[in-house]
Amino acid sequence: MSPETVYRVYPIHVGTIIRPKSNMIYMKGEDIRCEFPLIIWYVTDGQRNILVDTGGTPPDGRYMPYACPQEQYPEVALRAAGVDPDAVTDVILTHLHWDHAGNNHLFKNAVFYVQRKELQYAAAPLKVHEGSYDKQIIFETTYRILDGDSDILDGISVITTPGHSPGSQSVIVRTCSGAYVLAGDLIGLYECMEYDPMAINSIHTDLFSYYKSLDRIKRMGCSVLPGHDFRVLDKKCYP
Repeated sequence: MSPETVYRVYPIHVGTIIRPKSNMIYMKGEDIRCEFPLIIWYVTDGQRNILVDTGGTPPDGRYMPYACPQEQYPEVALRAAGVDPDAVTDVILTHLHWDHAGNNHLFKNAVFYVQRKELQYAAAPLKVHEGSYDKQIIFETTYRILDGDSDILDGISVITTPGHSPGSQSVIVRTCSGAYVLAGDLIGLYECMEYDPMAINSIHTDLFSYYKSLDRIKRMGCSVLPGHDFRVLDKKCYP
């Protein structure tokens, strides 16, 4: 990779869900209801306009409680941040759940990246997971299909981190202060990393794979940006 290719990462708030805390931290906080943000990530080196995830399906009553005021519509929030959706060049999807891949149609000029295993599972998930995938939206997208760890662009790569879903992937972004990991739902909250072993999401397809994925992230020693933590939004830009 060219040493001069470094990126900045901007978290964009695109909605809020209310769920038991145990949704993000398995078997903990069943009686505590919390607000969790839906976040997309705008990544740029000043030339390319890259997104990680596209946010939640427009609210239609299926995924309640779920709020997305107009200023948090992805196209509105991105324009407020100075980004034209038509100028987005690349979209990397951590996985295909409704709250991460619900607005693919907005980015008409982008190349979309997803793991083959994720696409296959989305087509025929276990019945208990059917509601996690909005098939009408995700299968209207044309994807560049990945089979395992891949370099996407100079300074941006993905590693497979299954467990939450079979084809979950984490995005590694090189910045001027080292690499950041955009972990998607593998690590939903900063609090998850305070436990030993790290806490997992209550939605998962393979616990053995999940813990191996967490160990892999831990060994990398990179800064982690979790997928659903309001504290991420305390900073407008990373680093």
